[in-house]
Amino acid sequence: MMHAAAQDSSLAEQVHVRLRADIVHARLRPGALLSENQQALRLGVSRTPVRESIRRLVQEGWVHVLPQRGTRVSLLSLDRIREALFVREAVETHGLRRLLDAAPGEPAWTKLNACIALQDQAIKAEQLEATLSADAQFHRTLLDLCGMGAVWPVVAQARDMHQRVRAIALPELQTGRQALSDHRAIVRALRKRDAAAAVAAMARHLHHNEVLVRKIAALHPEYFEGPADVDRII
Repeated sequence: MMHAAAQDSSLAEQVHVRLRADIVHARLRPGALLSENQQALRLGVSRTPVRESIRRLVQEGWVHVLPQRGTRVSLLSLDRIREALFVREAVETHGLRRLLDAAPGEPAWTKLNACIALQDQAIKAEQLEATLSADAQFHRTLLDLCGMGAVWPVVAQARDMHQRVRAIALPELQTGRQALSDHRAIVRALRKRDAAAAVAAMARHLHHNEVLVRKIAALHPEYFEGPADVDRII
């Protein structure tokens, strides 16, 4: 009996991870109807783990239950995205300064360039998830190198707030190359030991996410809470 319960718990966790990833990577678009029956059929499981997963997603804010309208993927929030980008800039620019204070050597640049190479490869192969994963690995590596790896969950949570926008923008607006160019600019400044230039490059990189939000809000206002007043993101 205990073994069966453990299996049920493991299956529920797997379903939750899959549905959450589908939302974050915009395979399930903002506002999309989330039917227990349809998701159970799609994932090849019973309704029970799907129901449990949806309950958790509601608690986490990824899904809303709307009276008379069913269960739907949460819409994007301009306010939450703006706050997330503020958190990222505060943490990651501080991390760059700390990294240079530690006087990194060639191994640091090798690790960062390996992330960039993976990102370049994924973009060329038009692999959305691999591109987003390599992008995240670049930023996580920066924090690891400066001794701030423990704060990655904070940055990752902030990234999730606008990851859906990037997942939509990558195929629609072909934005991968801009992010790649930004990462290269950050590494160039770091290798020159130019903290001001590195911080400015990171700030520009994060500002490009703000631009993406405005563009996606203009193209898909139905994905956003309330009127898509894109100027509010500035």
